[in-house]
Amino acid sequence: MLFPLHQTTPRCAVFEFLNSELLYFLRASITSENFSETLFRAHAGAPSVCWSNRPTREWFHQLWKSLPKVSQDRQNLFDTINNTQDIQVFFDDTKTALPILESDIVFEAMKSLTTHLFTRTKDLADTKLQANSSIESHYQQFKCANSNSELCPLCGTALLSQNRVHLSDEEQWRADYDHVLCKDKYPIYSVHPGNFVPTCHICNSKAKGAKDLLRDKDGNRRRAFYPLPPAQECCYRYAEVFVTPKKKAELITGYWAEPLAEAYVSFQSAPPDVKPKIDVWEEVYKVPSRVEQHITTHFCEHIAADLRPTNFNDFHGQLIRFANAMPLDYRSMEWRFWWQRVYEHLSKQDQDFLRDLWSLIDWKIREKSDEDMDLVFS
Repeated sequence: MLFPLHQTTPRCAVFEFLNSELLYFLRASITSENFSETLFRAHAGAPSVCWSNRPTREWFHQLWKSLPKVSQDRQNLFDTINNTQDIQVFFDDTKTALPILESDIVFEAMKSLTTHLFTRTKDLADTKLQANSSIESHYQQFKCANSNSELCPLCGTALLSQNRVHLSDEEQWRADYDHVLCKDKYPIYSVHPGNFVPTCHICNSKAKGAKDLLRDKDGNRRRAFYPLPPAQECCYRYAEVFVTPKKKAELITGYWAEPLAEAYVSFQSAPPDVKPKIDVWEEVYKVPSRVEQHITTHFCEHIAADLRPTNFNDFHGQLIRFANAMPLDYRSMEWRFWWQRVYEHLSKQDQDFLRDLWSLIDWKIREKSDEDMDLVFS
């Protein structure tokens, strides 16, 4: 996580409901001899949506058929899942054993069922009625708890979604919900309420996908950020951005519109116990490399548009002003946080460095063409 979530950030009631239905089913299955409605809870006299909805019922039936035949083995399976509902401990304590479904048949059946619960059952009208909530409502509650920000807390580069006027919560668009523990590897947590955080599409679908936060590519356990309360782990306070402009000789022989030789994000001030978690965040979500590419590509244009300086002294003065205080909208505007870190770095550079930089920005303000630059450098 880049930014911490507020301590009042709620968990999604729909996932609390579906997770409790799954646990109830597994508990009831320990001594039951037949697949029937008795394996599911009734709600205000109505059957559970997990029974009344035929596709959902069929996936529960497939899990039922995969369960061990011996009641003690079913008891062990239930205990394995029920006793590991506090998933936060896995993110900090690599010695705490992760729950393992010994049977591949049970694993695949659990994966199929919980995937269906997440993709289909959660959106049913009866699910919303019995949970007395919806994922759309939760998303609005999530935003409200976090100062109505629509900015992705994982990267600070993109909006989660955008609300429209005069529409109810149910009609608003919502963000993607990232499975903190991916559903392909941890199917018992596919509808666990502590396993979800709204993220932007890039973080969720492009960068992370099915990557495992708790194990590296060799299968070794590792520590990672747990984003939800009470942990609210994040790394924004340690982030620094450094830039190195090209030398004039490099610009003469190269492409003047790409003035930076390098831009890189660093967390060198992070405490030793936090750095490994930042490494995992970098690897899984690719945020620093995305930031570095954006800054390199838009460096002169963005500074010219942000500061709108009229001369070097104005440029230097505004740079100091922008660097000395975090903007009020750094947690609501795309890229705002990262550019403030750029200004913070630039404000510490000497006059020669800044004068060379100003010449590049001045060119951009004057909207010099490629042809003009060829004439200058020739």
